[in-house]
Amino acid sequence: MVQRFRPLYESDSEDDDLGAVLQNQLREESDDDDMLSLSFGALSSAQKKLQQEERTAREEESLSGSESEDGFFGDGKKKKGKTLQKKKKKNKHAPSESSSKKPVSRIREIPGLKQKKDTTLYTDIRFDSAYGKADWDRIRKDYAFLDEYRQKEIEQMRGILNNKKERSKLSDHEIEDLEFKIQSLQSRLDTLKNRDLSNKILKDHKREQMAKMRKGEQVNPYFLKKSEQRKMIQKAKFESLKSSQREKVMERKRKRRLGKEFRAMEFR
Repeated sequence: MVQRFRPLYESDSEDDDLGAVLQNQLREESDDDDMLSLSFGALSSAQKKLQQEERTAREEESLSGSESEDGFFGDGKKKKGKTLQKKKKKNKHAPSESSSKKPVSRIREIPGLKQKKDTTLYTDIRFDSAYGKADWDRIRKDYAFLDEYRQKEIEQMRGILNNKKERSKLSDHEIEDLEFKIQSLQSRLDTLKNRDLSNKILKDHKREQMAKMRKGEQVNPYFLKKSEQRKMIQKAKFESLKSSQREKVMERKRKRRLGKEFRAMEFR
């Protein structure tokens, strides 16, 4: 069977070309209409997306080029534990990351709130910050009778140690425990007395300054410096000591001064 082909003429080819051109123009006009209908926000987001895609494509090309160069010029050995990762900038509103190796506590820590580890086993509500600032002078005045109980307890323990019959019944460990208790109670009493003395000295100075201001002898009160407060407290402590205690203090100071002089002579 003989197939017949239709001959092509110049007019037919020109008509086809004209139709293709017209179709392309119509498509471009429709695309322009679609672009005009889009908002500026959508256009800017699309532009950012295109720029990001171009940037990632460039980074991938540079990474692939560096890998090929390393494989060509290097010894071909890959270091363990080192992988190329893309460094992404973290958002400031992103949640904080923590290591998975550290166990998470069951109780969430809130800044500014006292945790269980900060508090002791027995808490006294009288000294809780929720009830306001504690007045230490008032507390010291209300519980001053405890000093008498402590002094009586010290005397009882010293009497047990001084009594030979009762001391013989005790073991070495119990004797050491009694001596330690006596020393701790005595040091607590001494610290409380020194604190009361220093508070009394500062209050007396403040009272004197206020009296001078009322009389008109001075306009503003004179506030003592830390060094001046220390000197006044040391002077009052020294005056409150007995004669035997003063001699011990002076002997201790003399030995300390001699030690400093000997150390200074050694380095010459």
